[in-house]
Amino acid sequence: MAAMSVDLTDPVSPRTRLIVLSFCAVAVAGLTICERLLGPKISLASLFFLPLLVAAAFVPRWMIFLLAIALVLEREIFGPFAFDQSAPVRISLSLVAFTGAALFAGELVRNGRIMRRMREEAMARSDAEGEARALVESSPAAVLTVDSEGKIARANEAARRLLGFAHGSPEGESIETYIPLLAKLLRSKPTIRVMRTVVEASGHLRNGETFYAHIWVSLYVGRSGPRLAAIISDVTEQLRDREESGLRQLLSSSRIIAGAVSHEIRNLAAAASVLYQNLNNCAGVRDNADFGALGSVIESVLKLSSQDLEDDSEEVLEGVDVAELLQELRTIISPTFDEAGAGLAWGIGASLPHVRADHSGLLQVFINLAQNSCRALKGRPEGQLRISADRLTGESVIIRFTDNGPGISGADRMFQPLQSGASSTGFGLFISRAIIRTFGGELQHTQQPGECCFVVELPTVMSQESASA
Repeated sequence: MAAMSVDLTDPVSPRTRLIVLSFCAVAVAGLTICERLLGPKISLASLFFLPLLVAAAFVPRWMIFLLAIALVLEREIFGPFAFDQSAPVRISLSLVAFTGAALFAGELVRNGRIMRRMREEAMARSDAEGEARALVESSPAAVLTVDSEGKIARANEAARRLLGFAHGSPEGESIETYIPLLAKLLRSKPTIRVMRTVVEASGHLRNGETFYAHIWVSLYVGRSGPRLAAIISDVTEQLRDREESGLRQLLSSSRIIAGAVSHEIRNLAAAASVLYQNLNNCAGVRDNADFGALGSVIESVLKLSSQDLEDDSEEVLEGVDVAELLQELRTIISPTFDEAGAGLAWGIGASLPHVRADHSGLLQVFINLAQNSCRALKGRPEGQLRISADRLTGESVIIRFTDNGPGISGADRMFQPLQSGASSTGFGLFISRAIIRTFGGELQHTQQPGECCFVVELPTVMSQESASA
């Protein structure tokens, strides 16, 4: 009874198979005893089919043959029939009958399991496809697929809006009309082997306007050929903000560099002016035409270098989250330090207030300081840069860049421009300090044996608001 209550359409476990075979063996033994007691005149052969058919539903095909042979031999050995001339015929007929019926019953159950599994898989696939369609259609990200002919096969609501379709859909139209790069990727055989990638590309709206996008592309091969799926993010505004921020930073750095160069030229021109005045007192030189022209040139250079570069823009500095900025710095500089074989340690205080600074300018300063340390630590055993940020008082935040490098020679002139021993132009630290000072902060350097430290002090947004009030 316990075996018959098992769902025949479920996959068979070893435990279930053992239980079923045990009950079938008990049933066969009971039928054999009854048949022996009743004698050869009353045959119970038809009842022996029942345990065999039940067992056939839970065992593989090869075992059905073994069970049929075992059942026939068991009836011949323990049954009421004498082993005479009719025994071979009886054994053959019984074996064919038991085997055929058991195989037929086993195939019926097996096919039922297969059909049920197929229905369940079809239902699961249908549910998954429905969920995927609902997810894609409701997604705020633009998602579209392109068939092997380069036409848009499916586009969700966000993709239709992105391409400028207030009504209707771009489905069936060529992707090359909207995003030419995707059509190029689809046609490129070497690219198809890449399968997944991220690209930046420009596209065209339905009305012809241009937009800029980051696109996550997945290329795969369908029955009709290569196909493409893309998730598109419109980054036109981010690109515009990034370029404008970069331009402002470039102008600010250029103004600082120009001021430094003007300062150096002014010093040289002043020295040349002193020498000119000294030579002017010498007889015979004063009346020389070239000497007079030289005086005019020196005077012009003095006037030119004395013009201060005014910053007409009144930039409103918003608060910058130092902890978040340092996490961004970590992402940027970690690969460089790994390549240099130098370590990085971080000590960022909790609940740091926002500081008054420009995000891109402050990040530029931090990258410059970190790269200077990386160059000093390259190839140095156990070289390490520690970057820490703490709240000094209620009015300022201190960020320290401390490395165990060899230090800086000529530390008294490190913040002056046009350093002779600098790795490039000698403007890095000069510009970094100038940028920090435009934020109302300060960049300082401390050095002791085995340690070189740059300290950035920045005012908090709260202190600036208090000072303005």
